[in-house]
Amino acid sequence: MIVVLLLVGAVSGCAVKLVYNQLDWLIPWYLSDYLDMNSEQDDFFDQRLQRYLAWHRKSQLPEYVVLLRGVADDVNDGLNEQEIQRFQNETERLASVLMARLAPDVVAVFAGASDEQLAKLYRALDKDGERYRKRYIKQSLQQQQESQVADVIDTIERWTGGLSDEQELLVIQWGTQYQPMGDELYQAGLKWRAEFKQTLKGRGGDERYSARLTTLLTTPDFGWSDAFKLTMLENKQSLSQLYFALDKTFSKKQRKRIINTLREYAEDFEQLAKEDG
Repeated sequence: MIVVLLLVGAVSGCAVKLVYNQLDWLIPWYLSDYLDMNSEQDDFFDQRLQRYLAWHRKSQLPEYVVLLRGVADDVNDGLNEQEIQRFQNETERLASVLMARLAPDVVAVFAGASDEQLAKLYRALDKDGERYRKRYIKQSLQQQQESQVADVIDTIERWTGGLSDEQELLVIQWGTQYQPMGDELYQAGLKWRAEFKQTLKGRGGDERYSARLTTLLTTPDFGWSDAFKLTMLENKQSLSQLYFALDKTFSKKQRKRIINTLREYAEDFEQLAKEDG
């Protein structure tokens, strides 16, 4: 959730520091669409959230600084495929650290949830799943590939500014290799929600409930088939190759913009890590 909110803030032009320093109310505001909490639960959640954000500020932000500055140096020298792979692996590791630290708090928050509260949560999650199905599964193969191309171009241009015709062509060519994953992700989501509901039936202080929910929260590929894991890997590798090919075409202006943005984010995170919050 923290990563999502930071990305939203960055995309909309808000300062990273501004968004980050408001997570203590942005997160409860976002969560209110999914879970209605009473005053006692609100106090408990706020206590856990403050502790989590303090940990994240002091423990994780310094790691983001190191990562971003390292990537900026790599971009400055020209990226190779090993550096791109290392960046992907590191972001996945940092995400897993976030979830491992967050899991005990999630377990504790849901332990005291009522049937009525969970019913609202399940309805909201099902609506999210249905919106995903309509957007990503009903499209034809060509539509899905074109949608991915548009998303990738939009993402890259936030860092580089406008792409050249040559660069756009590279992305379009990559799009023809992209293997749609919408249906598989939707089916995995159904399995995840079913397991989530079944797990919360046994909520409370029981160790079995705690272990089961922790495993579910910290298993990002839950419900994935072996075939889908292979598709995901192939798409990931294809995207890495695209970034490597694009790096060779960046103009001095584009490269400078990427480097400056990375270092600005790093500086913001470094300052935030020094603050008390």
